[in-house]
Amino acid sequence: MSDKNSDFEKKVLEMLEAITKMRLYEILVKELKDSKKKKLYEMTGNAKRSQIEKATGFSAGKISAIWQEWHDAGILKKDGKLYKKIFDE
Repeated sequence: MSDKNSDFEKKVLEMLEAITKMRLYEILVKELKDSKKKKLYEMTGNAKRSQIEKATGFSAGKISAIWQEWHDAGILKKDGKLYKKIFDE
């Protein structure tokens, strides 16, 4: 019985992940049309803010505002004080 429950739970989690990825893809396509925002997203979780500022030309305040918007939209998560992507590519 527990194997059936385990298999069912695994399938449910796989479906939820697939649905989540589809929704994130829709949001990302819309948000990342701007090349500077795309660069910001690519660097999120992988670079220091000062590096991101130089690479994108965005101010620290603008970066924070975009991250907060993306967090509210569900495409970033907070890990302590840092923002990270929901799914890494």
